[in-house]
Amino acid sequence: MKVVRFFVTTIFMFHMVMVPCMAFTPREWFNFIGFGNEEGQKPQPLLKDDLGEPLVLTGNEAENPGAADPAMATKTDLREKFYSRTCPRAEKIVANVVAETFKTNPNALANVIRLQFHDCFVGGCDASLLLDYIPSGDQVEKSSGFNGLLLKGADLIDDIKSKLEQECPQIVSCADTLVFATNEALILSGLPRQRPLGGRRDTLTSLAKMADDNNLPAPNWPLEKMIETFKKKGFNEEEMVILLGAHSVGSTHCDFILYRAYNYKESNNPDPTLPQGVVDEIKKVCVDANTPKYRNPPMNFDETPTVLDNLFFKNMVERNKTLLETDAYLLNDPRTAPTVQQMAADPELFHKRFMELMRKLSTLNVLTGKDGEIRKTCRSTN
Repeated sequence: MKVVRFFVTTIFMFHMVMVPCMAFTPREWFNFIGFGNEEGQKPQPLLKDDLGEPLVLTGNEAENPGAADPAMATKTDLREKFYSRTCPRAEKIVANVVAETFKTNPNALANVIRLQFHDCFVGGCDASLLLDYIPSGDQVEKSSGFNGLLLKGADLIDDIKSKLEQECPQIVSCADTLVFATNEALILSGLPRQRPLGGRRDTLTSLAKMADDNNLPAPNWPLEKMIETFKKKGFNEEEMVILLGAHSVGSTHCDFILYRAYNYKESNNPDPTLPQGVVDEIKKVCVDANTPKYRNPPMNFDETPTVLDNLFFKNMVERNKTLLETDAYLLNDPRTAPTVQQMAADPELFHKRFMELMRKLSTLNVLTGKDGEIRKTCRSTN
């Protein structure tokens, strides 16, 4: 009888004490039993990020809480949830502003995606493109002919940065603000949700000559030059084709495509590689070949200009439709044509690979640790 009573008591105590404790996380369990706290101290609350997920500290951050501060980052410290401790609502603030902007200006999505590409391909993802002025007085990247009047979206980054400064002054860099905004734009354009990497810092300089120095592709470049430029940035032919799939959203200016419909290579005839139906589409939007530069309207790359889908590639394969001559080369070269065919046939693969490559793009030549600065406003250095 005593043995039975002993086992009943033991089982009862296990359910009363051990089972509830099994629901604790390791940190909560140690706090519950008193480890890790000085006598009389209350257990520390479990930290959560801006999306309500538990914040798990790893590596240097667990040993040194200051490692979550951008000023304490290392060269390899780009990571998700970077501001979970220093500015927990950062990603949420960015997402809200981008979503609100999209309601009234759907074209803003393509604009901000293009901003990130132009920023990262010139010197790295360091917000150099956002500067209006530098103390030396040199011309900044914005004044380059590759950017200039046709580059849009900086006002959206200004708006986001202003709200971030109100929430947590001089914590979130402009470089991260741009990357976070682009990530949200990709999601709103139809790509799967992915948390962005954070930890970049802002450069102190910006030079137009760097943008002019073959760092940004021109719409009439030969394929060899395109491949060479992308390889310098660490992207192979397949990756280049997929990144150019960004032309699935937004538009191009008639100035860059008029010659293909009206006067290809000074022949007074259309580009012979373009089907007549595509020539007619261009002429319908770009109605006057003699219109002064920058006075022509834009033309959408495909029929879904606010959705980042594979229609851009499907049009190439099924209709031989391309607007930019650089895009036309992709379909006709054995180094790039297989990727075009693959992306046209598999929309889910395009989404997956494009998101992966935009993350890779966002890590180009970043400033971290104590390099650069965290600007108060994205248009000027501190």
